[in-house]
Amino acid sequence: QRDQLLHIPTANIASLVHIDTDVGAYDSIEEFLAIIDNNRVQNDSLASSSSVIEDVTDDIVSGRKRFAILNFWRNTGETPVTQAPLSIYSSRYDGDVAFPDAAPNVEDSKWYMFPNATRDEVIVFYQYDRERDQPSDLWHCAIEVEEKESDSVHRRKSFDIRALIVFDDEVSDNNDRFSPERTRPVISFEESGCFCDKQAAKRTGGEGK
Repeated sequence: QRDQLLHIPTANIASLVHIDTDVGAYDSIEEFLAIIDNNRVQNDSLASSSSVIEDVTDDIVSGRKRFAILNFWRNTGETPVTQAPLSIYSSRYDGDVAFPDAAPNVEDSKWYMFPNATRDEVIVFYQYDRERDQPSDLWHCAIEVEEKESDSVHRRKSFDIRALIVFDDEVSDNNDRFSPERTRPVISFEESGCFCDKQAAKRTGGEGK
């Protein structure tokens, strides 16, 4: 088990504001759930992967069930986070429609920073909700703060995992964010990946791909 943990892939600390899961970018629910299935936490006590995905697909597609994605973030270091703490943008909107069909009201929206987070704390926040009128895309990033000399010794170590939650209530046609007429991102997954690689290279002094 220790050998497996040592080979878990890691990523650079994200200093650019972002969301982790752009559900609207997928062409179908099946494509989105295939990614979920490929990255799901394996547990022998749970039902088989295929049966879970089949049930979830049926609930979401045929049953028109509401679903959401939550992010769970935790400091895994021995010391509190003093370097590049997690920050979340709590967006507020003027009407009943939220992102990506409306822009946040910058006067009412606020940034929240979580300095000195310990490994005993877990920060939970929205990443997506199928209901259009539910603000859920909480943009976040690591905020650069003035470091003390001792901070460089304790580099930030963190871990996050996302959960797909399917509710019992159905989503109406006019409030369905995953409808065929939904707003799509302006760039593809490939273009987004290349952009993130270039930004990471700039921060580390390497060459962008």
